[in-house]
Amino acid sequence: MQIAYIKFNNRADQIRGFYELATKAQVTSLPGGVYAVPWKALALLDEENISYRRATDAEVPLKHGAIRSPNWWVRSLARGTSEAAR
Repeated sequence: MQIAYIKFNNRADQIRGFYELATKAQVTSLPGGVYAVPWKALALLDEENISYRRATDAEVPLKHGAIRSPNWWVRSLARGTSEAAR
């Protein structure tokens, strides 16, 4: 699957765009207001007239540990830390 890294052009489009992507496709939120979405999902944003732009290479946080892992809770349980109990 090819991934596009995007930023929404304003807060209203960010809210609408995230909702559309979360309910009808797939979206990963990255630090700095960057979102990782499948290329095919960009058509959803275009159909709804939601403005976005491609994130620049400098804006995409691909350094080790910068991307939020959805499995943090599972790893916390495995380590036995109290963070998972919250």
